[in-house]
Formats: sequence, structure tokens, C-alpha cells
Amino acid sequence: MPLANSTRLVFTLDLEEHRPDDSFPKRYPEITYTLLEFLERRKIEATVFVLGRIVRDDPKLIQEISSRGHEIAYHSVDHVHLTVENPDRFRNQATEYKKKIEDLIGKPVQGYRAPAFSLTRESLWAVETLQELGFTYSSSVMPAKNPVYGFPGAPMRPFKWPNGLLEIPAPVARCGPMTIPFLGGFYLRYLPNRLIQKLLKNGAPEQCYWAYCHPYDFDHKERFFRIDGTSLLVSALLWFNRRHTFEKLESIFPLTGDGQRSFASLIAAGEFDDAIAYRP
Repeated sequence: MPLANSTRLVFTLDLEEHRPDDSFPKRYPEITYTLLEFLERRKIEATVFVLGRIVRDDPKLIQEISSRGHEIAYHSVDHVHLTVENPDRFRNQATEYKKKIEDLIGKPVQGYRAPAFSLTRESLWAVETLQELGFTYSSSVMPAKNPVYGFPGAPMRPFKWPNGLLEIPAPVARCGPMTIPFLGGFYLRYLPNRLIQKLLKNGAPEQCYWAYCHPYDFDHKERFFRIDGTSLLVSALLWFNRRHTFEKLESIFPLTGDGQRSFASLIAAGEFDDAIAYRP
């Protein structure tokens, strides 16, 4: 395994969809089942961050993911970014859907991921809410400058907020003059595989490395549409270059891999007991 610390290599899925209306077919279930087969062949226990509206619309899919041994975590209800979210609405929805998921799968929901890594200095109020609602960890910080949301100055390794909530930040690496994420979404699809492998090989042991994908990252058959709230250019970039995503993942998680575990399993095993304290 090329990673400096292979025990901290995790596969995560943000289970969401962005089709503009019901005239477009619902494609995420088929892609999700294909992904589940990919993970099963590699004995990977993933962490799946689910939108509340998918919990509401496709509860059997959520149960199936959980029954296959994967962790279910929370990803908001409608993918509203924290920077424009109403704190009271966030609290009410998180309370409701955390319980819905727990009742559905019969297991506690420990994790949360902010849409688009929108946990920034402007939305730190969410850290207190998450801790008060019983979440164990967040995976919501991009510890670098970013065109969308970034938290430059935040630790690149797992850390604890002042209230004790664990944060597992997005993995980043130096690439020339820039510090970039490279294991998920847009970056995973567009960066050359050779570069991804090099960045993994030279990874810092204290970081937690996790791939983050969405069903659409694999769906090269989906017809183009403008994603609500994005420019035409961003929508086009999110649509192109999906055909080889599975090939990228195959090189990161080979069949001869270590059988990676979910965030919840790593936490239970004490993998993040060395998380540093951070006060922004």
C-alpha cells in the first residue's frame, strides 16, 4: 500500500442527487449498488453521509447500505451550505433526521459532514450544535484556501474543537504553489492518476486520508443539466470526466488492500486518540 499510514485510509460517499426535476431519472440508486459491490470485493467498510431527503425517499436503500456493514452518517437534509443555513432550522432538522436514521438502521449516528465543506470561521456555531446533539465527529473542514469553502490555518491532521467534538479534515497535499484536496470529487476525476499516487505515497502519517465521492462522479451516462446554484462552467466541470472514476478508485483501493474501516470503527479502535486540540 503506497500510503504513509494505510490504517487511516477511508472511503466515504456523500449520498446525494442534484437532478433539477422529476423529468430526469433517479440515477443514484443504481450507482450506489454498483459502488457497494466495488466495496464488498475489497472488504472495505465505508462511511456514507446521507441527505435527509434521500432517507425520506429511499429508506430501504439506507437500510441496505447499513446491513452491508457500512457506517451511516448525516449530510444535512437538502444540502444547504452552513454559511447560509439558519442555525435554528439546522438544529431542528439535525435532531429530527439523526433520530430518523437511527430508528431506521438501529445504530447510532456519530458523524456529520457539511455540504461542500462549508464549516468555516463564519459557521463555527454548528460545532456547538453538533456536540449538543450527540454527534461524535465532524468531517466538514477543508484546511486550505479553496474557491468554494476553505478554512486556512486549521490543522491538516485530525483535531478536537474546544468542546471535544472530533474533526477529521479533508486530506490535502502540496502541489506546486498550492495546497489542494486530491482524493475526491472534482479533484479525483481531473488530476492525473500518477500524481494522485505520488501524493499518497508522500503523505504525512499524521493525516487521515479519505476518498470522498458522490454517485454522479461515476455516472458518465447521465445527461447534462445545470446544477441549481452553480454557474454553467461549474456545472459543466462537474459533468465531464466521469468515465474513469472507478479506475482511479481501483488504484487507491486495490483488491490486495488492507480492508479499510469506517470512521466510526477507527474511532472505536482508538485511532484518533492522538487528535490534537485546536482553538480557532
